[in-house]
Amino acid sequence: MSSKSSDGRIFWGLFLVIIGALFLLEQLGYLHFREIMATYWPVILILIGVSIYIGNGFKRSNQALFLILLGAFFQAIKLHLIERYAWRYLWPLLLIIIGLWIIIKPRVKKS
Repeated sequence: MSSKSSDGRIFWGLFLVIIGALFLLEQLGYLHFREIMATYWPVILILIGVSIYIGNGFKRSNQALFLILLGAFFQAIKLHLIERYAWRYLWPLLLIIIGLWIIIKPRVKKS
């Protein structure tokens, strides 16, 4: 088994163990995990992005960067660091930026 697949297994295995433990603590009455998830669900996007970086050996990954930035943006909204109404203006701008990036990005020739 390669180190790359082993790292991914360990990451996701630990992630599931932690989530399961948090739900169990909620059922036992020690924690209000659903309220925490309602506030911090964007962290899952960030963790997926980090997992992609780890899986790629910390090499540049546009998908990982996108998920990390998207998760950070949604988390900032949930924590009221960015007002919720800003999303009405930002998502069209995000579409424009992605479209321009697709048009302008340099083409990579594969040998």
